[in-house]
Amino acid sequence: MKQQHYLETELYNLVQKDPLIFEFIQEGSLDGVWYWDLNKPENEWMSPKFWELFGYKPEEKKHLASQWQDMIFPEDFQQAQQNFSKHLKDQNHPYDQVVRYKHKNGKTVWVRCRGMAIRDENGKPIRMLGAHHDITNEKELEKRHFKKSNTLKAILDSSLNGIMALESVYDDKGKIIDFVWTMSNQESCKIVKIKEENLVGQKLSKMMPGNFTPLDSLKGKSLFEKYKEVVQSGNSKVLEFYFEHDNVNEWFENKIVKYEDGFVVTFSVITEQKELQLHLEKKIQEEMEKNKKIQTLIFQKSRLEEMGSMISMIAHQWRQPLNTISLVVNNILSKYKNQKLTPKSADKLKYEFKQQIYYMSKTIDDFQNFFKPTKEKTNFSINNSIIETIGLLTPLFKKHRITFSLQATEIIHLFGYETELKQVFLNLINNAKDVLIENKISNKQITIKLYKDREKIFIYCIDNGGGINKRIINNIFDPYFSTKNHKNGTGIGLYMSKVIIEEHFKGNLDVENIDQGAQFSIILNTNY
Repeated sequence: MKQQHYLETELYNLVQKDPLIFEFIQEGSLDGVWYWDLNKPENEWMSPKFWELFGYKPEEKKHLASQWQDMIFPEDFQQAQQNFSKHLKDQNHPYDQVVRYKHKNGKTVWVRCRGMAIRDENGKPIRMLGAHHDITNEKELEKRHFKKSNTLKAILDSSLNGIMALESVYDDKGKIIDFVWTMSNQESCKIVKIKEENLVGQKLSKMMPGNFTPLDSLKGKSLFEKYKEVVQSGNSKVLEFYFEHDNVNEWFENKIVKYEDGFVVTFSVITEQKELQLHLEKKIQEEMEKNKKIQTLIFQKSRLEEMGSMISMIAHQWRQPLNTISLVVNNILSKYKNQKLTPKSADKLKYEFKQQIYYMSKTIDDFQNFFKPTKEKTNFSINNSIIETIGLLTPLFKKHRITFSLQATEIIHLFGYETELKQVFLNLINNAKDVLIENKISNKQITIKLYKDREKIFIYCIDNGGGINKRIINNIFDPYFSTKNHKNGTGIGLYMSKVIIEEHFKGNLDVENIDQGAQFSIILNTNY
């Protein structure tokens, strides 16, 4: 028969005598109990569950304080000692802290450790009763959510547009009287010249009272009024206005979208474009006054409309994806805050976010992220990568009546950087689309052929857009060389595609004219 430790026997007797002890054990003991002799501090009884939590069999360990002190993290042990001393001096000071132990297999176990001192009739602490609760899973989940939030925040901070989110403030009659910041990315902080930590949680009226001042460029209405209209009606607004308040003096373009009980606003400074527009308008007026020839006036107006359309398209390409991203991020943060972020909802939000990133990548000027290799290789289906890439362009294909076909005799897998290969597919297919539209081909067709042999994988992107001019075909992979005019292309896309294939996949990307169009060929090694 197993002989009981004297502290274990004493604890059983103590539980029978003192109901508070039993209540403490019920509330706090989920993953182990310990009972400590403070008169002989080397003696401490630990329940079997205590040791099992750290991967040990109870018979492997002795009932000595040194046994667990060898496993606890030194800095956490120091914290526990400080709380222990304070609790012994003042029974109202709780002995309650989160500490880390080293598991037998080397992993870290997070534990909430609580205890209470047992005192004699004179109030002197003679024993210490404690309980452990394993919170490792909660800590790991917290760590993953924190990492994901930081990643999304970093992406928002990389935006060239300002993004802010605010919640409504009501009076006792239910009327919106103010807004409070909940989020502000780096670009927005740069524009308003206020750090995010000084904005979040603050009222709009306190930090930027100029939002409550009527603006001439908004026909005498204030931004606050526009924000209220969006929150109350649910209808988004796009505004262009001049703001000269709160140490800010710029022209802005805003898009305001209702989100929960507040709104998200995406904005960009358009001062240079606006001044250019005003300058050009002034020039037109001068020409109208100097020259009465109608054709000259029509020409000038046409030029202005073309420039305005170009600026508008560029702004639109950035504005909508960023609004969607900001909504997704705030949704994630809100669900996480309310503990409603399930794996299923997280996957859905992640998918929405990823779709917007694909669309945004088309308009990034310097493509700096394309130079960064993907951190981890994965085993993926090239067939699926092509299909997913085409999915992004399907609406445009339907609009311009472009037929696409994928010809593959089998499912071909590759171990590598799938995202980067998708970027190459997107660039080649998008270029082919533009050529077909520009050349006004009646029966527009894009075909991708995919097959492999023992050592190589062959991918051909073929169009019937008339081919590439022989004078420039040898230069199209040069950086900053473009077959398009400057307003439609920079020449970076094909150069970056070649860099990705040759440096990240150790393959080859080339082009030649065949039949009625051009054929881009990608040749990869099955093992690179």
